[in-house]
Amino acid sequence: MEGFYGYKVHAAVCTKTDLPIAWRVETARDSEHEHMPSLLDTAIRRGFKPGTCAMDKGYDGSAIYATCEFRDIRPVIPLKLTVNVANGKHEPPSCQHGVWTFAGSDTKRGASKWRCPTGACAPRSVWIKADRLHTLIPRTSDRWKAIYRTRVAVEREFGVLKHEWGMLPLRVRRLPRVRLHVDLTILARLAGALTKARAVPLAA
Repeated sequence: MEGFYGYKVHAAVCTKTDLPIAWRVETARDSEHEHMPSLLDTAIRRGFKPGTCAMDKGYDGSAIYATCEFRDIRPVIPLKLTVNVANGKHEPPSCQHGVWTFAGSDTKRGASKWRCPTGACAPRSVWIKADRLHTLIPRTSDRWKAIYRTRVAVEREFGVLKHEWGMLPLRVRRLPRVRLHVDLTILARLAGALTKARAVPLAA
């Protein structure tokens, strides 16, 4: 999501290609939470099958996690400092033997499994239902950290659109005109990428 001159561009960007795959423009006063489900649905309708979705802390809300999981997409979002987080309720389970270790997730069950580090506890493992505090990809895992680092693709792409493809300066006002301006900018960007991908080197 990127804001400028009273408007926001909400976009889903592929982290492998750095290209936008779904986007919409709304006024700056609109919450990003309102439009995130439609972005995912648009991306899926266009044939994309995202397995994960990395978002910044502004998207940390229970409804966002539920929206992703309903579409079989794993949310990767850092936590805001809420009361439950301050009280440590997001931490992995622990016992006298230490912090329990992650033992995999079951998407059908919608829960992740954690084991006592020594196996001496009874029970030796527990299932924790996925929610905002406990995601199916644990925040303590290297995988979560690696996926979240790819979120910079969004910022990088907004920079390209603004400074290389003319999304700024914005010389129009009113939402329909701004939407048209952004649509044409992104479509030109995608057309350029498609042309480059299809180019065949000339024979020497």
